[in-house]
Amino acid sequence: MAAERPPKGFGPAGRDLWRKVTSAFELDGHELPGLELAASQIDDVHRLEELLERDGMISTGSTGQQRLSQVVAELRQSRLAASQLLDALALPLDDSGVAASPATKRARRAAEARWAGHVPARERLRNAT
Repeated sequence: MAAERPPKGFGPAGRDLWRKVTSAFELDGHELPGLELAASQIDDVHRLEELLERDGMISTGSTGQQRLSQVVAELRQSRLAASQLLDALALPLDDSGVAASPATKRARRAAEARWAGHVPARERLRNAT
């Protein structure tokens, strides 16, 4: 599937997201504005990351005290917004074509974490002898 050309005005990160999504998935017309918002938000995240890299995490407050830069909070909020916008697109998670809701994704991560270090009883018995 060929990637749809991104709208004008996106930075490199937004164009990259747009191309990856439109080349992998066939979106309906009503889904494109959501992707456009997500790509724009990804550009904002990228710019905030560059700003944080340039200026650091610590800034000087009005009375000369050191404090956490406001960019940190803004970056956290922008990442959350981008994640929510992408979740709202409900892109298929696997070859089944079924979209995974945020709750399904959380449940899957929790199950994977619970079973990550699990060793089946047969293996434990084999290793014990």
